[in-house]
Amino acid sequence: MSVTWSLRPEPGPGTEAVVRPVWAGEPPPGLSTAFLAGTGFGGEVGQVLQLPGTPVTVLLGVGPRAARTDGDATRDATRAAAAELARAVRAYRRLAVHPPGPDLRPLVEGYLLGGYRFTRYLSDASPSPDQLVELLVAETPDTARGLSEGRRLGEAVLLARDLVNEPGEALTPSAFADRSVAVAAATGLECEVWDGRRIADERLGGLLGVSRGSLVPPRLVKLSYRPEHRSDETERIALVGKGVTFDAGGLSLKPNAHLTGMKADMAGAAAVLGAMSVLGALDCRVAVDAWLPLTENMPNADPIRIGDVLVMRNGTTVEICHADAEGRLIMADALVLAGETGPQAIIDIATLTDAAAVALGRRVAALMGTDDALLDRLRAAGTRAGEPLWPLPLPDAYRPQLRSRVADLVNYTLGTRHGTALLAGHFLREFVPPGIPWAHLDIQGTALSDGTDAERVPGATGFGVRALAEFLTGPSARRPPA
Repeated sequence: MSVTWSLRPEPGPGTEAVVRPVWAGEPPPGLSTAFLAGTGFGGEVGQVLQLPGTPVTVLLGVGPRAARTDGDATRDATRAAAAELARAVRAYRRLAVHPPGPDLRPLVEGYLLGGYRFTRYLSDASPSPDQLVELLVAETPDTARGLSEGRRLGEAVLLARDLVNEPGEALTPSAFADRSVAVAAATGLECEVWDGRRIADERLGGLLGVSRGSLVPPRLVKLSYRPEHRSDETERIALVGKGVTFDAGGLSLKPNAHLTGMKADMAGAAAVLGAMSVLGALDCRVAVDAWLPLTENMPNADPIRIGDVLVMRNGTTVEICHADAEGRLIMADALVLAGETGPQAIIDIATLTDAAAVALGRRVAALMGTDDALLDRLRAAGTRAGEPLWPLPLPDAYRPQLRSRVADLVNYTLGTRHGTALLAGHFLREFVPPGIPWAHLDIQGTALSDGTDAERVPGATGFGVRALAEFLTGPSARRPPA
């Protein structure tokens, strides 16, 4: 479904339905509480009631008015309500919506995310009609900006969802790299792609090692964004996104049940690409470089063996104790590359450990790092964006568990199920140069959704796009003096 948006004070000719927000416990004019009670509609967030007429009246529950004094809760409720609305009114071609508040951004975001469906491989999928959605407000700089930002952010999340939902056969490392080149060209980013020979020349031992098990060659994508007006005071941030386009586990082959969803092991790279794609549209004032290591983790050809030792870009040697702990290997090389550019902070995002999903579930991602100020900024950005992040510690007492008898580090600590998300964080930390603030987002639990819940639909969520974009462009971003 393609959605076209407009701002206008009144519904235009041909409008099929008019949407009116309803606060819980406050029936709209002309409708009694008793009537609404008989329909089961109480104005709770996401409830939708359609009343016959020309045009149809659609009542949209947005929750209690008192709760809307909390800005973050208001944005969350608006996104959730708009997502439910999108699914309920899919059949209409022309829709007029009275927004529940002055901030249009979460309304537009939620509508686009809630209406998303991945149907590329469904031969009998019935396409939804293209829609014109009129937001019934006066066009001002604020409303135009809210509409534009909501649309561009929503589209960035949908880009990430499309990538994650693609089968691994279709979205190989080279296909992902090609898509990155196209996105960069369309959004004003600089893009550089390294092939296998360049990866070898650059001594990316982790990426090369993991890719040995695949018949498909690896790639590394570097994306760069530079604000139009920058100075020596412009903050520089580096992003790293894990891009395992299919993870069979290598020689530590996963059981069949665990292979389901492994096409999504590049969700971190997809989130970074989505966030980078929207920086120009959001007038980002921060200089950003992004590194996307891309490979499959397969048991074909010449896979890394248990006991093999890989030499990473910075010379650190790593003993392979588990071939399915591959994400941290390719991330390590990319973290070293990111650190060599001397950024003010490095943020990585990855579907890294099942332990993070067990601890925090499907709605909250794990957050670790070395700098409290950076972690606080990321948490605030995630809260504003509707992508909550929860901090986990990196106790120094856990670091000795990474010691190897034959190399500098092991890639996985055998014999324990305890603290494995933290041990993975400690491993990544080893490849961040001292003195550079670093944060790690483990999105293993949040990258996929099992069902429909507010703006989440079955399949890829695009989690991380909005949090990263908000961090780089919102109130928590450090902007140079005007």
